[in-house]
Amino acid sequence: MGWQARFNPQAWQNDYAIDVDPEGETHWPISDDDAQTWLPEAKSPSADLDRLQDHPNAPRWVRDWRGPFYIELIDPDGLPV
Repeated sequence: MGWQARFNPQAWQNDYAIDVDPEGETHWPISDDDAQTWLPEAKSPSADLDRLQDHPNAPRWVRDWRGPFYIELIDPDGLPV
């Protein structure tokens, strides 16, 4: 397994973003070059990987998601960065 992005969909409830069930696959592969580009941001305490939502390998439902969400970078060992 190589580098992946993981999408975590959410919805607003009482002004809080809560996790919701995904509408499909939540992981997609990203290249080593993409991973190296995003690694510094992923390690940041306030990581913002939202632009990975538009990654060409992201599932269609992920690219179309309009609610709150967060994205994690997953290393080749399957661990979140």
